[in-house]
Amino acid sequence: MTQIQPEIGFVGFFDILGYSQIMLNNNIHKTSQFVSDTLMNIPNNLIKRLRNISANISGQETTPYPYDAEEWQCMLDKIQWIIFSDSILISMPMSPGLDTLEQTNLYLVFSTVCASLLNQTFFAGFPLRGGISIGEFFIEDRCFAGRPIINAYRVAQDLEMSGCILDESADAFVSDLRRTLVQNQDTEALSRLDQTTILYLAPTKMGEDERYRAINWVTLDSPDFQDFCDNVRDATLKAFLMHNKIAVPSVQGKIINTEMFIRHVLTNLQE
Repeated sequence: MTQIQPEIGFVGFFDILGYSQIMLNNNIHKTSQFVSDTLMNIPNNLIKRLRNISANISGQETTPYPYDAEEWQCMLDKIQWIIFSDSILISMPMSPGLDTLEQTNLYLVFSTVCASLLNQTFFAGFPLRGGISIGEFFIEDRCFAGRPIINAYRVAQDLEMSGCILDESADAFVSDLRRTLVQNQDTEALSRLDQTTILYLAPTKMGEDERYRAINWVTLDSPDFQDFCDNVRDATLKAFLMHNKIAVPSVQGKIINTEMFIRHVLTNLQE
């Protein structure tokens, strides 16, 4: 029997808010078209867009990234996807012995992929909620196991808005990165790191007043990122109502919470 070889790295778990309403309020032909056009094409389309960053990197004397085009491509190749029903599992292994800058670069790639996923699905009418964790996990085809997968799932299920927050392990990892980058006076990597997340009093089912590090899927400088301009409320309502979804009472709170998060990011993070 082949011995299982677990990996250490980042894990993100996401599910679609209102997916059951899409299933109930549309016939099977429309539902299958939604799934085919959006969910099943997300990994290839999203990674393809992000690969275009390399062309911009190569053509600039001063790059906005703390790594070169070839390194960017290699890190994107490490991203793994599993899509099942309304859930999306993203993982990225991290080799042991990496220095602070190499760890930062991997996290930047992973968080950019997660932010792009949240942004693109939101405007397609599939608002996601998600969680990110870090630790030891095992993934083989569609079989997976590991504490960070469970932690990411639990964090996502507790979130009462469209967005993504880091669990304790991922938050501690990013905090340690920031501390070392500040000590090393690496302002370029630090600036990029600080644009990926924002501290936010995220609404949860438990109702605890706790600040979380939330992924910035609103203003991140990334290819094909759609902006909200002055139509935050309209864009939020549209995302939650598209595909014949209905704003039942249990959903209305998530709509308001999502709008408030978007406004908070627009107010406190510069592009």
